[in-house]
Amino acid sequence: MVELYDEFFSMLRFAKRLCEYDMEDPLKKWFGSDELDGENYWELAFEAISWIFRDTRRYYNEREEIETWMFTDPVIDRFCQLCREYEKRRGISEEENPYRRDMAKIIHEGLTFNSYSYGYDWRLSSKNRGRKCLLLFTGCEFYSHDEVPEGLLEIKNGFETMTACLEKELSRETRIIPLSLVTAAQWKEAA
Repeated sequence: MVELYDEFFSMLRFAKRLCEYDMEDPLKKWFGSDELDGENYWELAFEAISWIFRDTRRYYNEREEIETWMFTDPVIDRFCQLCREYEKRRGISEEENPYRRDMAKIIHEGLTFNSYSYGYDWRLSSKNRGRKCLLLFTGCEFYSHDEVPEGLLEIKNGFETMTACLEKELSRETRIIPLSLVTAAQWKEAA
């Protein structure tokens, strides 16, 4: 009789979730013919963190024992670009932008884990230098690596949804000058 570990079912649920987000190619490539066991589950979860956003970088600070994950992606860049355009057209600040506030909530929810020894931040403001990104800091006692990919999937989905909403809103806004505002003198000048 084969003993089934709790991680076996977690791995199946996790793999199903990745496939729902069209990530079966890296999953098949990584997973191949490995056994479904607890050790492979944690390795899969750790590896999948780098699959969600197009460019993921990981840095480790030995002295502080902190891992820094930096997530960048064209969808993040596009969201920030559309936010700047929306703010410019509306004449509002970044703090007044409802899309930025909603995205901040999505990021906060996606990066809330059942663990401690971690922190996160994001660089989405035009005041921030460099490429727009999400940052995740994990300490040596962080034990929720299996929750990170799912949170990142929710965040990426949020960026895609907010970007689509912004594009729709900005395409609707057209500046049409009513004819009643054009004076006879302006008509003569135009002619």
